[in-house]
Amino acid sequence: MFWGLVGVGIGAVVGVAVVRWAQKTKEKYSASNIAREAGSVATEFSERVRRAVDIGRQEMAEREIELRKERGLPTA
Repeated sequence: MFWGLVGVGIGAVVGVAVVRWAQKTKEKYSASNIAREAGSVATEFSERVRRAVDIGRQEMAEREIELRKERGLPTA
């Protein structure tokens, strides 16, 4: 009788743990969470591209000044 109750108790604990895990997994992979995550990734990517373009423009302007000085051309 004792071991039967222990087995039922362990089964109940494992069952509750599995149900909680399933709910968390379902929420994690729900459409709204996936859309939110995709939106944040897209925003981060666009921010990185913008920063890279800004740095490229700055480097380009500096190099143009260097080339104009080397060639004796007026700097604008």
